[in-house]
Amino acid sequence: MPNPAPAPDKREQNSRFPALDEGLVIALFWVLALVVFVQFFTRYVLNDSVGWTEELARYLLVIVTFAGACIAVRRNSHISVEFFYRYLPASAARGLSSVVDLLRVGLLAVLTGLSVELAGNTRQMMTSIELPKSVLYGFVAGCFALMTVYSAIVAWRHLVSRKADVAPDVPTGLWE
Repeated sequence: MPNPAPAPDKREQNSRFPALDEGLVIALFWVLALVVFVQFFTRYVLNDSVGWTEELARYLLVIVTFAGACIAVRRNSHISVEFFYRYLPASAARGLSSVVDLLRVGLLAVLTGLSVELAGNTRQMMTSIELPKSVLYGFVAGCFALMTVYSAIVAWRHLVSRKADVAPDVPTGLWE
């Protein structure tokens, strides 16, 4: 009797969309690496530096950092202090996790608002690239908004599952 086909993994089906943001960050990282290589090559090999590479590398680093932070919030993999979760009872750890989740959502929402305000008030142009700096600040605001949404989703998952998901390897409530 043939074995039935294994059921498709739901995590595998849901991972297509997140792979999009990870792919974007990887592509942006390689663009950053290429720009830094051009900067290095023209400065130290040709002894005639190209001016726009330094500014573009700086802005690409900001973009990669904030886009990567979105992925870390979605995965709930930012660094955290896990000490208290280890030694609190499970119910107290869940309560602390809920408070931390709410504070994180609130902080990211405030940072989104401040970034939107900064982008709206900035009229300065980039030095060597013909773009306003408000484009960069708008991207940062968009990343903060996405982090707020991802953080709210993580908080909801914690609330529904009643789990203090600090880190996969941190057992909560050693006395339970």
